Amino acid sequence: MFLKSQHRKNIYFFLKSSIFFLYIFLKKIKFKKYKAFNSYAIVSAVYNVEKYLDDFFKSIINQRLDFKNNILIICVNDGSTDNSPDIIKKYQKKYPKNIIYLSKKNGGQASARNAGLKYIIDNNLKVSWITFTDPDDFLDRDYFYKVDYFLHKNQKEDIAMVATNIIFYREKRKILYKDIHALKFKFNKQINLCDNKNLNENIQLSVASCFIRRDCLMDIFFDKKLISNFEDGKFINLYLFNNLNLKSVFLKKAIYFYRKRFDQSSTLDKKNKNNNFYLNILKNGYLDLLKATSKKNKIPSFIQNVIIYELFWQIKDLINKPEKLSFMKQNEIQKYSFLLEEIFSYIDSKSILNFNFKPFSFLYKMGFLTCFKNEKVVINRVFIEQLDDKNNEILIKFYTGDFNDNIQLFFNNERAKIICSKIRQYDFLNKIFIYEKRIWFKFDINATNITCFVNDNKVDIFYQEKICDFNNIALEINKLKKRRMKNKSLWLFADMSFRADDNAEHLYRYMMKNHPEQNIAFVLQKKSYDYERLKREGFNLVNPKSFKFKYLIFKADKLISSHIDRYFFEALGKNTLKTKDFIFLQHGITQNDLSHWLNQRKIDLFITGIKDEYNSIAGDFNRYKFTPKEVKLIGFPRWDTLLKNNKTNIKQILIMPTWREYIVGAYSKKLMKRRFNPKFYETEYFYKWGSFLHHKELRKLCEKYNYKIVFNPHPQIRPYLEGFNLPSYIIIPPIEMSMQKLFCESSLMITDYSSVAFEMAILKKPVIYYQFDKDEFFTKHTMQKGYFDYKRNVVFDVNNLLIKLKFQLESYKIAAYNLEQNSDFCEEIINILSI
Repeated sequence: MFLKSQHRKNIYFFLKSSIFFLYIFLKKIKFKKYKAFNSYAIVSAVYNVEKYLDDFFKSIINQRLDFKNNILIICVNDGSTDNSPDIIKKYQKKYPKNIIYLSKKNGGQASARNAGLKYIIDNNLKVSWITFTDPDDFLDRDYFYKVDYFLHKNQKEDIAMVATNIIFYREKRKILYKDIHALKFKFNKQINLCDNKNLNENIQLSVASCFIRRDCLMDIFFDKKLISNFEDGKFINLYLFNNLNLKSVFLKKAIYFYRKRFDQSSTLDKKNKNNNFYLNILKNGYLDLLKATSKKNKIPSFIQNVIIYELFWQIKDLINKPEKLSFMKQNEIQKYSFLLEEIFSYIDSKSILNFNFKPFSFLYKMGFLTCFKNEKVVINRVFIEQLDDKNNEILIKFYTGDFNDNIQLFFNNERAKIICSKIRQYDFLNKIFIYEKRIWFKFDINATNITCFVNDNKVDIFYQEKICDFNNIALEINKLKKRRMKNKSLWLFADMSFRADDNAEHLYRYMMKNHPEQNIAFVLQKKSYDYERLKREGFNLVNPKSFKFKYLIFKADKLISSHIDRYFFEALGKNTLKTKDFIFLQHGITQNDLSHWLNQRKIDLFITGIKDEYNSIAGDFNRYKFTPKEVKLIGFPRWDTLLKNNKTNIKQILIMPTWREYIVGAYSKKLMKRRFNPKFYETEYFYKWGSFLHHKELRKLCEKYNYKIVFNPHPQIRPYLEGFNLPSYIIIPPIEMSMQKLFCESSLMITDYSSVAFEMAILKKPVIYYQFDKDEFFTKHTMQKGYFDYKRNVVFDVNNLLIKLKFQLESYKIAAYNLEQNSDFCEEIINILSI
């Protein structure tokens, strides 16, 4: 009798777990030390790594390969100011023949490694292979054994480099070890042996995770001019270029553990990306390497791929966050552009198109060719991005340098109807990087054939991979339809997990009173200040930490929220929203560019409040992926109540600064909120707002004009309020107090970048923006400057803020941002949801 599927899974899990624990047990057994066939030297640049050195040394000393007879460690102290030198000397005292200690003034990792290499050369040390293990990392116990065993078994092969498999060790994380390196495809085979001439995509950038032959090194040293981490890439690739007639191997089971520090204090994490960084790495890194390797005919493909790989990460970063170059002067940006042009003159178009690793998508290939190679590329493929099984619609996209390119889609030779379209624009510096055309088509679920033409040329269609017909897609759509049919007509509403009083609460209340036939529930933690209030009102409340919440998510057909919180849209895993509609009510007007963050989300209906906002998201030539199909200009549910309860002539100043993602603690899935960050009190945010709130002139103004002051910062800043130690005349409203009441009862607002300013605007009340950290705010946050012009009423220091405030109190002449007022916002939203 066959076992049931679940029983088979249980047996498989048991066996797999048993094998794993047996493996762990055997790893701990002290096998007899393995005598090596080669000798090895580790050159390690040490700088302020005292808390990691014990792990580093123990992982090498306890190697299965006999440490005392085969491994030499050269530790170069690069001017450490912590206890690193003493720890090295402690181990050196125990192993004087195996550990060499050198010390020098701080000059950077490159100079420290050069000092170690020079020591090997000057002292003619008898070592066969050299590696550069970083002192904050550590090695698997079989690391040297696996390398030495392979070299012994393959003595006939002329090996110049042995590359090892990097596994990330993530400090203080739930899952400590992750095999997620972007280049891990090099280790798809247990042993990947390549001729250096044909390394192609098997590129190497880390010297810490590879071994090089001492007799093949020649006169190559690390470039001290480089102020980035590319000194590794330049060094190892010059070495490989000088040994093109030899081979390299990539060993999967030789495991190098790369430590991702929890405090992000490593060189890679904290490298200062200023103008020196960008200009330096382009000139002394990428361009120098290309010039040095172009002397012998054509530049090898692996060298070109190294540069493509490096530039991909840099350019992707700058496309998503162009403010990172805001510190550059115009002549420096021009110089940066010229350097890019020169670099790409060495790179073949074919190399760009043929270099395949998963993150380097077709978008960037087309952008590189269009923007940097100035080539008009013939479009040969389109992509199916999304299937709307509910409305029988399909989203097609393609990349082009000409937004006038025309597309036609056919199902069973019948032309498909276009529902709507959008041109998404990717910018790089002052140039168009690439256009993305996004078109929603109607399809026939019974179709079997799909064909597409761009500019009358037939093109390939990709859905994860190239497709030949519509059958598999139709099959998937039918599965989605069947799954959707199991949903109940249940609408789940949520604001924050711990707080209501936002658009979802107001829309829910309207539904409860005007559409009682609809099955609805509201998600809120029991410990929330709003819980009892809403319970008394008759809200059907569900705790997000309960099993009932998971069940309702599973059964619901619509999830309606003013926030995009992971506990809500990933309650059942990453496919939670696959057959459910997610309605984003927003919790404020989007006046800044949040495309980088919002584009990662599935949003079926995106509610906007003003025309400029709608155009900035759904319109053409912006960065958002959303089309007029998803985005609707309606207004916010809470505005109905706001306009109804507005009060005038109340002398109250409302101070409501927003938060900063980079000054509060990391988000905890378990707590469903951010952890407390004690270093908050060392930030400029704390100092600047604290100075203003304690300013004697502020008190004088309030007493002179008889105004009350209410300080109510963003909820993420609330946990730090006690540290402000505010004067008694400044009112801190209770956390349970409605934001609506504050807006209606205040006559003036002072904020920084918060969209709460629009709540005052709709009430025709003035706002002053205090932006002391403008450059840092837009550089470090997940947003960019948007369409909204803060210059109307913006100040950058406390003195001008007080002058502006005094002028306002005297004359009341600061105009509010004019909004088109509407009514019945809730009913308009419900009408769309009911379609």
